[in-house]
Amino acid sequence: MAVFNNSQRINFLIKEQFLVRDLKALFKKFPIDHCIISNVKRSEPRYIKYLRKHTKLYFLNSKLPLPIENRYGTPKTLGNDRLAAVIGAYAQFPKKNNLVIDMGTCVKFDFIDKNGVYHGGNIAPGVNMRLEAMHHFTAALPSIKKKKVKSLLGNSTNEAVNNGAVWGVVLEIESFIRRLKKEKGAINVILTGGDAAFFGEIVNSKIFVDSYILQTGLNKILEHQKNIY
Repeated sequence: MAVFNNSQRINFLIKEQFLVRDLKALFKKFPIDHCIISNVKRSEPRYIKYLRKHTKLYFLNSKLPLPIENRYGTPKTLGNDRLAAVIGAYAQFPKKNNLVIDMGTCVKFDFIDKNGVYHGGNIAPGVNMRLEAMHHFTAALPSIKKKKVKSLLGNSTNEAVNNGAVWGVVLEIESFIRRLKKEKGAINVILTGGDAAFFGEIVNSKIFVDSYILQTGLNKILEHQKNIY
């Protein structure tokens, strides 16, 4: 949950579950008048009821007007997180090509061009998913947690599994950036998501790490609604 004063983020909170009392405390602290929700699950009715009563409430979906042009072929299936992230990137770097790489459960690549046109992207397994898959689908490979890589070559089975997963993600990112630059020209690359800082130290390319790009995008969409209505 993020609170913005126009385009400036002034508060940020992460919790596994938000309760009405959390919102009441937030509303006592800030004069909030507009709100947008991005969620892949059904929201708690009491939570929604409170927001409807105290704000002008919007839900991010395929029907909501956007401050960019969306050329995704199946907009109803496009994840809200992907859409908000590219809008946040374009808000941060307007009139420039932007590639957002979300380092979460999956690695999501999303591209928006310098004219504010979103062209789509790719989805690949994240590092933890790769580690779990190698253990699950083989008889002998161990279950391990990701660690920083020491070299290109693993010197034990644990290191080999870890290196394969970590370097696999890194080399995929680096190769994708190179290929996309050949096709589109200069590009800003923004890493976000839970593993962004971990991979930001390893990827051999000029990148920005921004953990709040999605919230910035949601705020930009919310500002667009206020300008329309």
